[in-house]
Formats: sequence, C-alpha cells, structure tokens
Amino acid sequence: MPNWDEGFWDSGNWDDPGPVITLPLKKQKINRRTMASNPTPDNEDIAVALAEDLADGCHELEVTLGIVQNTEARLRAAVTAVLTTRQTHATKLQALRDRVSEQQGADAAGSVTLTNCQLRFFKLFGKQFNEQWQLAGWPGQTASVPTQQDQRFTLLNKLKIYFTANPASESTELEATAAACLAAHTAVSDARLAVHAAETEVGDAFKAHKDAVKALRKRIRGLLDELPLLIAEDDQRYGTFGLNIPAHPSPPQGIASLTLAVQGGGKLHAAWTYATRMVKTRLLLKRTGIDDEFQSIGTVEGLEKTLEGLAPGEVQVQAVPYNDAGDGPGSPVVSVTVT
Repeated sequence: MPNWDEGFWDSGNWDDPGPVITLPLKKQKINRRTMASNPTPDNEDIAVALAEDLADGCHELEVTLGIVQNTEARLRAAVTAVLTTRQTHATKLQALRDRVSEQQGADAAGSVTLTNCQLRFFKLFGKQFNEQWQLAGWPGQTASVPTQQDQRFTLLNKLKIYFTANPASESTELEATAAACLAAHTAVSDARLAVHAAETEVGDAFKAHKDAVKALRKRIRGLLDELPLLIAEDDQRYGTFGLNIPAHPSPPQGIASLTLAVQGGGKLHAAWTYATRMVKTRLLLKRTGIDDEFQSIGTVEGLEKTLEGLAPGEVQVQAVPYNDAGDGPGSPVVSVTVT
C-alpha cells in the first residue's frame, strides 16, 4: 500500500491502457523540534505571559525577521481581549450573585406574606388542611408554608386571585390581602427575571472569554510555527521571544516571587510569577520540625494553586519551574503558619 504522500492508488482510470503517472502530494514541513521545545500553553495565565514575551520579541525583531502574520500589534490585541473578557466575565458573575441575593430577599419577604395569609386562614379555616385551604390555592395537602421557592412564588399569585375573588377573607391588620400578595409576587417575579437575564449575560461573557483564549493560543501557535521559517533552529534570537532555542533547549529562568495566603481550615493559597520558558511548576513543601527535606506536593500548569488538607503548624513552600530540559531555579522559600 502506498504511503499517504505518494498519490492515490486510483489516480486516473482503472482501464487506461497507458501508464498512470502521479506526482507526490507535497507534505508541509513541520518543525517538531520547535513544537516540542516550545509547546503552546494550555493554561490561560501561562499563555498570556508567553504572549507578552512574544510581543516583546516582535517589538525588537519583527521588521528584521519579516514577521507579517503574528505581529506585536496582533499579539497584544489578543492578550488585551483575554484580559478584558476575563474581567467582564468576573463582573457578570458578581452581578449574578447580586441578583440571586436580591431574589432571595424578595422570596424571604414573600414568605412573610405567606405566613400572614396562613395566620388569616387559621382563623377562617382552622389549622388542619381541608377543602377550604385547597380552594384558596394552598398546595401539598398541608397548611404549612411551602418549602420550595417555586411553590411559594406560585402560591402568592393564587392567593392574589383568591383574595380578589373573596375580599371578605382579607385582613388588612394581618397584611393578608390581594394587594400584599400581588406586591410580593411581582417583587419575586422581577427578581427571578433579573436572575435569568444575569445568567444569560454570564453565559455570553464566558463564551466570549473562551473564544478570546482560543484566539490567543492560535496566535501563539502561529508565531511558533512562523519563526522556524525565518530563523534556524539554533538561532540565539529565539531567546528574545522568551522561547527555548530548539537545537539547544534549556531549563526555565527562576521564579521571582511566591506569595502564600492562609485561608483557614487547613487551606493555603499559593501564587507565583511566570518564569521565562516554564511549562509547568512543581510545588515543594516542608513542615517545620517534622520534615527534614522538602516534599513534592504535585505539579501545576498555571500560576496558582490552593493547597488543602494541611495540618496546623508552620510550613515552608517553594515553587520550581520546569520544562523538558529540566528544572529552573526555585522561587524564594516562603514560611507561613497553617490554621
């Protein structure tokens, strides 16, 4: 069987008496050494940091090398899009939390109105569920206020209809009236609609951010594919872009800083800065007075991680960047007391 790049077996007609001459399909050259030495980051924070280094490299060498597709301007625009859509998504999430809180407040106020109506019906119908409770619209074969929000919302509307049809059953003193039920139902309805609208906005913002990250990674990969067409694999100018020299890969530079935030309950949030040429980070931890040496507690693709299940006491943490060429210098060791 011919190889995939040697033409198709059925080129020409099967009953053609003459020889069939086919030309090999041209296979695009892929510099796999470049791709292996400089992978496109999956993590968003690493991608942003690398893109900024690439943009700096383009600023220095774009004209000299003749980079035309993945330019400084396009890289910086892609980074800006990621950061902007990330902030927009965070803002929309907070807005959704606010709308949910407002809905909970409206529902709580509606529950008070339902309790007032319940007290009124105790006087009119008795405390045991019966046909009169059912005619008033009370659900669940019980005289209790419903435990589910949807049922409370629906009941407010039913009671508004009931009191409108039976004004003698209202009690202004107890605030069990058609007007009170209408106001409570409207407040909950408006709050629910606001939550639904906020959910839609969060979904749209999430998609926009996801698309921006995808576009950034495509832009990064584009430049990583473009550079080998312009410079040799042992060219020192790869370093200007914050990249490994494909022919001579080297470990990452060191992580400049590491911060730790104690969150209580055995949790500790670690965050560190990007190191040029880093692919992942190895976290090391040593419990003061217990461990003689640092212990590896896992690897991270990004620039932060929340550590959980830690015993109370003082610990020391260090972040070590690495790539296929090995480990780079670790971050400064930071000590905190876990609570």
